[in-house]
Amino acid sequence: MKDEKMQSFILHPSSLILFFKVGTMTAQAQAPANRFEPRQGPTVNLDCQLGTVRYSPCGRFLAAGAYDATVRRWEVTDAGFTAMPSLTGHRGWVQALAFHPDRRRLFTADSWGEVRSWTYAERQAPPVRTMAAAHDGWIRDLAISPDGRLLATCGRDQKVRLWSIEDGRKLHELTEHNDDVFSVAFHPDGRSLVSGDLHGNVKQWDVANGRKMREFACRPLFFNAANFEQNVGGVRRLVFDAQGRTLACAGSRARTGGNVQGHPTALLFDWASGQLRHTLVVGDGADGYMYDVAFHATGFLMGVTSGNPGTGKFFFIRPGEQTPFFLSTRMTNCQSLAVHPNGTRLVVAATNAGSNGNGRPLRNGVYAANMSPLHVWDLPAS
Repeated sequence: MKDEKMQSFILHPSSLILFFKVGTMTAQAQAPANRFEPRQGPTVNLDCQLGTVRYSPCGRFLAAGAYDATVRRWEVTDAGFTAMPSLTGHRGWVQALAFHPDRRRLFTADSWGEVRSWTYAERQAPPVRTMAAAHDGWIRDLAISPDGRLLATCGRDQKVRLWSIEDGRKLHELTEHNDDVFSVAFHPDGRSLVSGDLHGNVKQWDVANGRKMREFACRPLFFNAANFEQNVGGVRRLVFDAQGRTLACAGSRARTGGNVQGHPTALLFDWASGQLRHTLVVGDGADGYMYDVAFHATGFLMGVTSGNPGTGKFFFIRPGEQTPFFLSTRMTNCQSLAVHPNGTRLVVAATNAGSNGNGRPLRNGVYAANMSPLHVWDLPAS
């Protein structure tokens, strides 16, 4: 890095702060990309593994769903991240969460099919509402409508459900998926919902009446590994750009099962016409899944990947281009990407180095659990 003063960060006593130099881009891409080159800051080390991390709409809080059935929280200031008491009560992995636009409530879901809501800014925050059996088993994703009136959930039971946030009533049950539903997202206009499943089917629903409107074919994101009797892939993340003109469907173009091998891939559809406009591939056939993506305000895609143990990529790529103009491989097995509302800070939830359990050294007779360091990156203002 150039001569710049390091910022101080306030962290939980068990956390460590490490600063790294950002990986160098290729000479060809460096000139036009310097304007958006992120600068890597501290790494916050935790004692557990995370599934999803997100900023609150106000940008003052960061929340993460953990594999130990807790929701981790931090208060965010100019000085850094201050850990808050964890939210407890879930019984399984917390891999889905979403902040309500009222800037008061946080919704979380777990692998036991339970949804909870919390007033996330309170230090001691009991759940406001608990839906113990929102789905029959694993809830993969949830989303909140732009007007804050509706909650969408999806899961391994092949169902998509729309709920009233006001009183918790189930309004619609959308049942045309025939396999695990991994992802849901509301269109910015609030009138449509999209959902994506294991077989690469993305369906658009009218939220007013629950009727299917059309489908987007994302079949490259599905692979049947016959030798392993295994279906792999799926639409792992659905994201709209801010204007609602482009829908990004992220996953993997897999080529084998077992230890899944595949190219991290995002399919970008024109929303008005439903036509596939761009296919973005990042990495090679061993890099696995594109697990999380977000649009930058200027239109390029930011994302993270995870594949074989020890691999992981954080990238920026423009629609229509073949290679990322920024690429970092310093973080392993990246799972989630949180973008600050002002667009000038990112947090990547990754996995600790040496997370492969095969032959892992024992500690006091047991394997050490994996954990998810949080890597903080700063972006120039748009």
